Amino acid sequence: MKKTVKIILAACAAVVSLCLAAILVVTVVIDPNEYKDEIIQLVRQKTERELTFEGDIGLNFYPYIGFKVGAVALGNAPGFPDLEMARINNAEVSLRLIPLLSGKVSVGKVILDGLSLHLVKNSQGISNWDDLTGVSKEADITSTDLPTAPENGGSVLNFEDISVQGVEITDANLLYTDLQKDSETSIGNLNLRLGAIHGSSSFPFDLGFEFKLDQPNITLQPQITGNIQLNPVAKTVAIENLALSVLDLSLTGQVHAEVQSGAPSFYGTIQLANTSLRELITKFGVNIPDMPDSDALKRFSAEIEFNGTDNSAELKALTIKLDDSTLTANGKIVDFATPQISITALVDAFDADRYLPSQTKPESGNKPEQETDSAQPAKEPNLEALRNLAMDAQLKIGSFKVKNIQATNILINVDAHDGVLSVAPSLNLYDGKFEAHTRLDTNSETPLWSGSGTLQELDTRSLLQDLLGKDVISGTASVEYNLFGSGLTPDGIKKTVSGTAAFAVTEGAVLGVDIAKMIRDSWNKIMGADEEGDETGNFDFSRLEASATLKNGHISNNDLLFDSPLVESIGAGWADLPDNKIDYKAMVTVVGSLEGLEGEILDTVKDIPLPLRVKGKLNEPSIGLDEEAIAQLLVTAGISVGLDTLADSLLGEMDEDKSYVDEAGADDSDDDSDDLFGDLF
Repeated sequence: MKKTVKIILAACAAVVSLCLAAILVVTVVIDPNEYKDEIIQLVRQKTERELTFEGDIGLNFYPYIGFKVGAVALGNAPGFPDLEMARINNAEVSLRLIPLLSGKVSVGKVILDGLSLHLVKNSQGISNWDDLTGVSKEADITSTDLPTAPENGGSVLNFEDISVQGVEITDANLLYTDLQKDSETSIGNLNLRLGAIHGSSSFPFDLGFEFKLDQPNITLQPQITGNIQLNPVAKTVAIENLALSVLDLSLTGQVHAEVQSGAPSFYGTIQLANTSLRELITKFGVNIPDMPDSDALKRFSAEIEFNGTDNSAELKALTIKLDDSTLTANGKIVDFATPQISITALVDAFDADRYLPSQTKPESGNKPEQETDSAQPAKEPNLEALRNLAMDAQLKIGSFKVKNIQATNILINVDAHDGVLSVAPSLNLYDGKFEAHTRLDTNSETPLWSGSGTLQELDTRSLLQDLLGKDVISGTASVEYNLFGSGLTPDGIKKTVSGTAAFAVTEGAVLGVDIAKMIRDSWNKIMGADEEGDETGNFDFSRLEASATLKNGHISNNDLLFDSPLVESIGAGWADLPDNKIDYKAMVTVVGSLEGLEGEILDTVKDIPLPLRVKGKLNEPSIGLDEEAIAQLLVTAGISVGLDTLADSLLGEMDEDKSYVDEAGADDSDDDSDDLFGDLF
């Protein structure tokens, strides 16, 4: 038995010795550099490219079988500039001998230095790598050509028996030129280092490079580190301790991927550490306008948890913090071919005023640019994406402030299916409630739209006080509208908008405007009496309301009503949006009495309607009293008491000083009377 073992061991030793001797003979006797010409000729025949060896090809022997090549360059494809497509400075790979005897593969460090790759797409859309990636028609690969697992009794190399001492790629450069778009993208100074790889054990990696775009002009220098774990048996890949730093951004996280029953899936988490969004934006060459809050955009962070498959993706949780606001969201996409999207988002509070540009006064002498008639008519937007969109989305905002106007409990539901987009917002606004529904149908050549909404119990005083910073009007307002039309251009909307609209303001007042005092002051001026003091009251009214009917941009109203203790008004008229015209008349009637003013003068004009006319272009209307109506007022009312009182006053003065009456004096007297009546009317 011992003799047999000795014979077997001796035979194995002899075989190993012969193999080592053969390898030694090959490495010593055979010079691979002698085959350069054959290799060059073979590449030229297969690819019509030129392969150039600028360095030597070397072989190592023990303890590694090593292959090393110096500088090599591969020429461009026919029809492209006579430049190199690819080049390396040197490459090296080796394999240990002894582990092979036990069925294991131990690879030394793989080195690739100075890789340079220039990819080009010409003006016809042909790339200089198309001929290398295309499959030959004469040699189509079929399933029978692929390697198959060995039959029972065979052996398969175990992944745990494979090890690589490391991978080192240094000073690699990639340049992509697109002549169709006249653009260039480059990745330069790329360095990748992989630690020792042994089966399914985790190994570290370190990747850094410089990324450049010329349109837009962007330069990034990311650095990525982490640990990779591969397990072909379980068909899993995991990247742990992932860390990415770029532009002062610091991201960490983990990503896992696996294939089960032929279906790939993935999941992971990513965290963005707190950073200054203001500084990040400026690094892209964007100037940030002055903002009311100098600390705006200085605190930004995010966390994301996700998973998915080859045909779906889910946003399990997203948290974004910007200054004092927090957004949380989740959503998913199912079926990438015909995506079904669902999103839910919640914002606790957002103050838009912090981010709006500071108000600046225009420089003296600078006038806003006037629009010219040469402007091209607007075109309908391309809504093809909406036609294929299937989405359900919901956004909730606890509170929102813009232009100092505050809204709370905001809810926006969005639904898009079969080419129809529906948006339904609701919110609380200064003790009022706003609810609306808007629908956009993109299935026709010209999109169809409709919208309806109501606003109830709005406190106008608080709203306008926040908006304007002062008291203007008080009252409880309500608005209701139901409109529809076609087209999304300004002209299209003007020409097709149709439907109804109405508003009402009840129990209100024009604050700081005392109409009664204005009338008394005017009358006192006529009578030569002193005006009242500076203290003013408010012009109270019980109701202001109107409704309108719209048809193809033509707006009609016939029920304007203004009701107050002193003045009542009714109005009717029309406005045409396509023609930019308006013709509207309001009848103003004094119905009350003025405390402190002689009743006789008021009685002469009381209950006589005075028409106010608005006419002309919508953007430049003429507003004034109807001259015929004024004449009728003077004739009908006579303002007899006022004229008698004025005449008595003038005659009394003339009796006291007869010399006052002469031709010149008479002319002056008439001029004074005209001024007085002018002030009154």
